[in-house]
Amino acid sequence: MDRSDVIGQSALLKDLRGLVDSGRVVHSYIFHGPKGVGKRTISSFFAKMILCREKDKPCGYCKSCRQFDSGNHPDVIKIKDNNKGIRIEAIREMREEIGIKPFQGEIKVYIIEDGDTMNPYAQNALLKTLEEPPEHSVIIILAENVATLLPTIVSRCQRIRVPRLTIAEMATLIKKEIGSTEEEAQVFAGLSQGLPGRGLELARSKEYKQMRQDTLGILERLSRSSLSESISCVDYFMDNRDNIVNILDNIEQWLRDLMVFKYSNGGELILNKDKLTQIHGLSQVFTTQAVQYIIDSIEDSKRKLKAHANFQLTIENLLIRIQGSGEYAGGSRSKI
Repeated sequence: MDRSDVIGQSALLKDLRGLVDSGRVVHSYIFHGPKGVGKRTISSFFAKMILCREKDKPCGYCKSCRQFDSGNHPDVIKIKDNNKGIRIEAIREMREEIGIKPFQGEIKVYIIEDGDTMNPYAQNALLKTLEEPPEHSVIIILAENVATLLPTIVSRCQRIRVPRLTIAEMATLIKKEIGSTEEEAQVFAGLSQGLPGRGLELARSKEYKQMRQDTLGILERLSRSSLSESISCVDYFMDNRDNIVNILDNIEQWLRDLMVFKYSNGGELILNKDKLTQIHGLSQVFTTQAVQYIIDSIEDSKRKLKAHANFQLTIENLLIRIQGSGEYAGGSRSKI
């Protein structure tokens, strides 16, 4: 990992490099931000800078940098969630080991991934280390939600917020990592919500790409179908019931773009830029009032499904509402 591997975050990287170059690295940090924003990438880059032995950090070629890139650095210890949260045993093991001096440098770096999954016992055990950290240690905690950490832990750490990427930065990242076309990169950059992890996951996923096609096709079918024909769409939802939340979210994304198109007649705010022709066609069918009615109906269906309502009945009712949205919304399907 070198600087060219980190796209965007130039301001944050500059600040972190300033800490290392000036010798102002403290003993504990919390890198926080939503899932997929790049906390692991940025914190790893920071750790690599701390451990690098050359002046221009990270140099990428010294022994420390090469060991870091290979995942075999003896002074980098990672504590991970074992699918049941981080328990006190893992923190106790860290506390026993942290007193041992570094194997080859002056600093040992401990990275606690998914730190907000630590149970209260683990957090209290960690707090004792944070109160009196060894001089040779730097502890980095990664967390989506700082509020889940004890206030006493947060107060003893320097907080680093990892910001979302811009659409342009996301598109550059997707093109570099996946080799996507410019159009495809722009689409998934918009859908990523500025989260690199999410953008790359969506761009790589054949299942997601198929779901985009399927949900758009369902909207187009419902826009011109009869009541009886609309009910036949329930088979798709029954076959994919385990993915129902993502399917309904995806339909709402199409409707969001449809609403934007009505107000702006296209433009940069539309996420699914590769489907402008279809979005334009749907905008000729569904009124603004009907679109809002459908979104409200989807949200209502999500709540019912979460409360374990009958799956098939809930989806059938939703399809009927979408098919007859103009009537139910008190308007009519028109170009307005």
